[in-house]
Amino acid sequence: MINILKYYLSRSINYIKEFFASKGGSASYWTEHMVDNKPFADVESSLRHFRWRNAQYPGYIELMPVKGHDNKVIVDYGCGPGNDLTGFSVYSSPMKLIGMDVSKSALGVASARIALHGKKAELIQLDENNNKLPLDSESVDLIHSSGVLHHCKDLDTILGELYRILKKDGEMQIMVYNYDSLWLHLYTAYIFQIERGVYKDLDLLEAFKKTTDGPFCPISWCYKPEAFIAIVEKFGFRGEFTGASGSMTEMRILNRRFDAISDIRLDEEHRNFLSELTFNDRGMPLYKGNIAGINACYKFYKV
Repeated sequence: MINILKYYLSRSINYIKEFFASKGGSASYWTEHMVDNKPFADVESSLRHFRWRNAQYPGYIELMPVKGHDNKVIVDYGCGPGNDLTGFSVYSSPMKLIGMDVSKSALGVASARIALHGKKAELIQLDENNNKLPLDSESVDLIHSSGVLHHCKDLDTILGELYRILKKDGEMQIMVYNYDSLWLHLYTAYIFQIERGVYKDLDLLEAFKKTTDGPFCPISWCYKPEAFIAIVEKFGFRGEFTGASGSMTEMRILNRRFDAISDIRLDEEHRNFLSELTFNDRGMPLYKGNIAGINACYKFYKV
C-alpha cells in the first residue's frame, strides 16, 4: 500500500511540474519532460538501451538509419538526451557530429552519454523563438530529426534554416507523427475519447496532442504524408515518404480494433481506417500498403 501511495504521489508531483513547465514553452517543457534520460554505468548498458529503445518502434531504425554515414557532417536537430547521437557516433564515423536542442539539461545528458563512448559531438542549444542556426550555409551532409518538427511552433523558419545549411547533394531524414496511424484512429479516437471518456469534448487533433508526450505538451501535431511533404517542399526540398514504424502501444491495443468498429459512436472516418487494415508477413498492420504506425518517416533532398 505504501509503495502504491508513493507511486501515485510521484505521478501527481510530475504532473504538477509538467503543468507549470508547459507555461514556459517548449524549452521549459522538454527540460522537465525529458525522454530517454537514464544514466548509464558503461558502454554496453548504453548500447543495450539504444537497441531496446529502437525495438519499441518496429521498423524505425531501418527508416532512420544511423549506420552508413561515414565522413559526413551530421546534424541531429532536436537531439534530446542523445540516443540517436550515440547511434551515429558508434555505428558511423562522421567527419563532424552536431547535436541541437532547446533543452540545456538534455544537452548535458547527451554530452555525458557521448563522452561515455569516448566520442565527440558539438552541442548547440537552440532558441525556440529565433530558430537561427549558427552554421554556415551548405555546410551539412545529413540532417536527422526524429520526433521533433511536430513539436515546433515556427516550422517555416526552421525548415528555411535547415534548407540553408544543407549541402546541394545533402539529405534530410525526418520522423514526425503520422495521421494515418492506429495511435490517432484507435488509441485517441476510440480508447481515449469514447471508451475512457477522456478528452471527449476536444477536437480530435487536440486530443491526439494530449495522448502523445504528456497532457501538457505545448505543441504536438500529426500529418498525412502528402500534406507533410507539401509543407517541406515549399522550401525547395524534394521529398518522399519512406514508410512508418509502429509503437508497442499500438501493437498492444491492436486487438481492440473490432470493438471500435462495432461501436456506433465511433466516427465513420476511423471505422473505415480500421476496417481497411491489412497485415504483412510480420503481423504488422498496414494502411494502403504502409505500416499504420505513429512514426512517419521521410527523406528530403535539396534541389
